[in-house]
Amino acid sequence: MLPEPWNLKTAIASLLCLSSPACAFVIGNPAQPELTQSSLIRTEPSNWALRAAYVDDFIYALHVKNEFDFGPTNEKPPLVQFSTDAALITLTLWNRLDLYGIIGSSKLRMDDEIYTNSQLSWGFGTKILFFSGESLRIACDFKYFQSDQNPLFLVVDHMPLNVASDWTIRYEEYQAAVGASYQTSWLCPYLHLTYIATKIKPTPFTFLVDVPGFNEPMDASIHSFDGIRRWGMAVGATLVGGSKITLAVESRFFNQNAVDANLEVRF
Repeated sequence: MLPEPWNLKTAIASLLCLSSPACAFVIGNPAQPELTQSSLIRTEPSNWALRAAYVDDFIYALHVKNEFDFGPTNEKPPLVQFSTDAALITLTLWNRLDLYGIIGSSKLRMDDEIYTNSQLSWGFGTKILFFSGESLRIACDFKYFQSDQNPLFLVVDHMPLNVASDWTIRYEEYQAAVGASYQTSWLCPYLHLTYIATKIKPTPFTFLVDVPGFNEPMDASIHSFDGIRRWGMAVGATLVGGSKITLAVESRFFNQNAVDANLEVRF
């Protein structure tokens, strides 16, 4: 038995509201601007350096705030997963200031209900190391991250529904963090206090889906909304391989639950 049109639209929009805000990106080690001191290519000391990193980031749970006015619901929020593979290119100045850009691809999955193919994701940011002691370092990080997701189909009541019109969900994230690290001879653990503000804006707000049993595509709609929690923390550790290469792992909590691994080389 097919659901009524209005109930179907409500179910679709509810699923999207719970699933969309699922992007994010690694915070990184506060000591990163001076964690590696030597270049892989250049031999002369310099006030600047380039670093390149491969980043694998996976969000396994996310807190969301439903802004749809459909009344109270007792349904359990679905599990949202979001994976990102990206390159990060950093310009380091005076071993104190990082300016970096992010380019990669991201893919969303929500339970067995919403899927997307890999879509472009990008961002940019800066890290400022404002205290550097013998082992202790303190820095702040500011970042913008974005990904446009294009769902190809939805699954509602075990029924696949193809999206029949142009429709994009733009995710924007603004990050700020302040953190400290403590370096031993080969390991540098760190802790961040994080602030992450997310904004979801669909374009257009109304789109079409093909529903079996209906001759014409059906309207469905979605509105802009935000993440429910902005404050959180990140913990991680960096393994320093000599003075040119680092390998790091990170986990984020409260405003988003995620794990990350990245390998970086200084040129």
